[in-house]
Amino acid sequence: MGINYSLNIQTFEEYYDQWSPKVFQYAFNKTRSSYLAEETVQRVFIKLWKNLNEKNIDATVESQIFCIARTTILDLIKEEYNRKKLLQTENELIQRYSPQDDYYAKQLETTLQHIINQLPEKRKQIFMLSRYSNLSHKQIADKLSISSKTVENQITLALKAIRKALLLSILMLNLF
Repeated sequence: MGINYSLNIQTFEEYYDQWSPKVFQYAFNKTRSSYLAEETVQRVFIKLWKNLNEKNIDATVESQIFCIARTTILDLIKEEYNRKKLLQTENELIQRYSPQDDYYAKQLETTLQHIINQLPEKRKQIFMLSRYSNLSHKQIADKLSISSKTVENQITLALKAIRKALLLSILMLNLF
């Protein structure tokens, strides 16, 4: 039996009444989820309505409904998989994060700033221009009227001092 494409609402309601329980059962058997089965029924009949009004398909109502149902179920399963994967990733991030992390990050930032402030003034200035202003060695050298090699040496010395002080700070925290 072909589909009459000059459908009216009453005919569509008849299709819905006749086929929605069968679509629900089909989807439930495939997914074992009432939610996904109900969602499948809704999407199938929305697509059927659009198809009946927009396309001229020579197919039986049953074949069209179950063809739509198969693709809808696959789409819903993919969506559900992606949603669960996203929730799992969020949960892992939440579990890895703790308020202590903020405290330790702020404490580390304070310690780092204290260490940087203890560097010799010129070394501190060069380091700040490099790391916080993102200037290249050449740009720093031009700005301060010194050689690029001096900039490189000063940054190396600053990094060594910072690493040493941070390591000492971490060791002190772990001891107490």
